[in-house]
Amino acid sequence: MEYVVGIDLCRDFTQLCIYNSASNTVDSVPLSSDRQTARVKTGITFSKAQSDWIVYSPLHEGRPDMVVIKNLYDIALLGSSVTIDDEEYSAVRLMARFFRRLFFCINRECEAKDIKGVTVTIKNMDLTLKKNIEDGLKYYGIPEDRIIVCDHIESFMHYVVMQNKDIWINDVGLFDFDETSFKYYVVRFGRKQQPMSVVADSMDFSETVKYSMLSEEDYIRIKFGFENVCGILLHKQSVSAVYATGNGFDGDWADETLKSISTGRRIFKGQNLYVKAAAYVSHLNFDGGIENYLIIGEDDLKSSMALRAVSGREQVEIPFGTVGQKFYEAGGSANLILDNTNEIDFMIHNSLKKDSFCAIMTLDAIPVRRNKTNRVSVEVRFPSRDQAVVTVKDTGFGEIRKTDYRIWEQIINL
Repeated sequence: MEYVVGIDLCRDFTQLCIYNSASNTVDSVPLSSDRQTARVKTGITFSKAQSDWIVYSPLHEGRPDMVVIKNLYDIALLGSSVTIDDEEYSAVRLMARFFRRLFFCINRECEAKDIKGVTVTIKNMDLTLKKNIEDGLKYYGIPEDRIIVCDHIESFMHYVVMQNKDIWINDVGLFDFDETSFKYYVVRFGRKQQPMSVVADSMDFSETVKYSMLSEEDYIRIKFGFENVCGILLHKQSVSAVYATGNGFDGDWADETLKSISTGRRIFKGQNLYVKAAAYVSHLNFDGGIENYLIIGEDDLKSSMALRAVSGREQVEIPFGTVGQKFYEAGGSANLILDNTNEIDFMIHNSLKKDSFCAIMTLDAIPVRRNKTNRVSVEVRFPSRDQAVVTVKDTGFGEIRKTDYRIWEQIINL
């Protein structure tokens, strides 16, 4: 039997789900010996008696025959290692053993070949953490083309489109509240396009709603702050569903406020949202269906950007960033020869608005020539998903025209 798997890997805990094709739902996998606990500490224990690794349990603490590693997330985040009985275990080896034990909870006979596809979702994308997760799964034996690592909001976007259409007939909101932050995400849909674009934006209200208010039992202040945030974000907004997740929503302090905003929209609160979302990411990518959606996460470009130029007698566009591409992976450089102009044109195509505009960069102080002797280098980088920085350098034209070392720079809002 092949399994389509989703894993939510957090600093404190990990959860696992598998996609159920018969019911088109996801099922939680118990991760404890009593088969009741869906969460397990993101840690692992080395049993000296068994000379093997086992799923972490608080009962292992303080036992001389057990070596407990509770900071597995941070080891993978930093790429560090631990030494046990003179043997060094890298972050990759530890992650491989951790995943092996997780998959053992699905089926005691489960092997790497039985995993059709696995998605691991993490709170925020970190490239070192991502690589160690991927390499750990590969070390375990899962091929690279069966592995996806994405952040929480990107997995949530997959989750939304797998729900009944009345849930996302309009925008969908998500409150995420834990020890580190309080954020609101809004997911919008470009329904007139094929594939349909799904775009997320975030707003940070960590200074308004603080986790410390819970520890201080300052419920009046935290409820007042949450009500104000809801009033700002949801008043007269077309939001058909709101989700609330994270450790900060444990308990019932927010229930009254959530109920007050439920008129005309659906409200959901729970702590297994992202692990279910990860299983749906796996389903859409490994069972099929992702081609119907263009998922544009928090770090993905919402607009494409290309330089307009003429090659031969044809007008061409040199791409620097495409919709859905990670902003930190986009960008590039090109060399241009200017003929009878001191302007460079960039075409910007928006994914949701389905419109385009031309951003013109004027190179002041460069002479306008008709003899094609103005040559420049163009470099584009994206400091965020909403902005591009264009740097142009005068490179001269060999012996015909020496460079004057001028540099132009312009920020283009996407």
